[in-house]
Amino acid sequence: MVFGSTMTIIGASLSDISESLGTTNATLSWAVSAPFLGLAAGTTVFGTLGDLWGHRRMLILGLTVFTAATGVCGLAWDALSFIGFRALVGLGGAMMIPNGMAILMAAFPVNQRARAMGWFQFAAVGGPAIGLVTGGALVDALGWRAIFAVYTPVAAIGLIAAAMVVRPSLPGEAKPVDIAGALSLVSAVVALMVALDRGANLGFGHPVALAFLALVPVTIWTFVAIERHTAHPMVPLEWFRRRNYAGPVVASATANAAYMGGFILAPQLLQERYGYTLTAATVFLVVRLISFSLSSPVGGRLTSTRGERWTSTLGSVLVVLAMVSFAAGALVHAVVLVVLGLALAGGGLGVAGPAYQVSVVGAVPMDRLGAATGMFQTLTSLGTAAGVQVLVLAVGENVTGAAFANAFWLGAGVAAIGVFGALAITSTNSASVK
Repeated sequence: MVFGSTMTIIGASLSDISESLGTTNATLSWAVSAPFLGLAAGTTVFGTLGDLWGHRRMLILGLTVFTAATGVCGLAWDALSFIGFRALVGLGGAMMIPNGMAILMAAFPVNQRARAMGWFQFAAVGGPAIGLVTGGALVDALGWRAIFAVYTPVAAIGLIAAAMVVRPSLPGEAKPVDIAGALSLVSAVVALMVALDRGANLGFGHPVALAFLALVPVTIWTFVAIERHTAHPMVPLEWFRRRNYAGPVVASATANAAYMGGFILAPQLLQERYGYTLTAATVFLVVRLISFSLSSPVGGRLTSTRGERWTSTLGSVLVVLAMVSFAAGALVHAVVLVVLGLALAGGGLGVAGPAYQVSVVGAVPMDRLGAATGMFQTLTSLGTAAGVQVLVLAVGENVTGAAFANAFWLGAGVAAIGVFGALAITSTNSASVK
């Protein structure tokens, strides 16, 4: 909740924070990108370390880093310090997420994991909704530093609760850490994330963006070569030959690409096409978050009763329909179509999320849950970042209804790839094969 809420409020308050720290919005946009960069680069590595050293230990460490970093964000004295502290928030999240997910999955028998995941999503996605509703008033009344004064104690409560109630987890089998694989994966992720960020801000023809784009295939090839030949790979490549691992990875990456791309473009569409103010357009986004949160327990129940394949396919199809609704709303002056798109997008990922996770977890050995969920999260984050940039570039400077519609049609095509990924999944839940 803290991660999602603070991200939402910071994004909405970027101008206020920039003015206070004496910098520009373009520079401070790194404060939004830095946590996601830390997440994308670190989840697989820290998930693997959790498999080796114990998931609870890494979870507590991550919560500690996360809480401390959230607190010091409110003490930042300039743009560089604020961006650095936000990057630490992302690293803390990278320690928490894969290890927390591994603990969650291991705590429940197979036929209850989907429902547990559904309720987890309900709480996690509810955070940004709270932040979107309350954040503006909080900043207006007390200033942007109040964000961290309010949410740091909440994070501390999470740390204390985890230390008290999470059961100790035994370390895994002693194996050498795949340092070369970790470094090559982090290099690939950082190269792609920085290339996308700099390309969006400077143009993809800029030398910095081109340099990092050139590094992407080199670092990916290096990672694959290392994992193929090392005796103890961080991420066994044969996982990607398993339908129940590769299927949800593809489905999640593409669905999130369309989902987040639509989320970024929707307020622009509401302003340019319908004449709403930024504040009013932002309020509409609550529909997506509420839909995501409320549909998550439904997705957990459907996964338990209908199976991973059926539920993930349904969710992926809903994301496609969301993009179609957005496209129609861009061409026809009917704001209800935009609202419907937001609801369908949130509902689609809310329904599909538990199915994706349960399928991934079921496809790998229990002692590799951290690495498996970490890699899943990394590839989902990369798909999300790429999707945002592709859809924003598709609109370009020509903010006409047709330009928005073309971008959303592209998003529908990306999301459709996710449908095929979902269809590749084989349902393993016992309830689904009665």
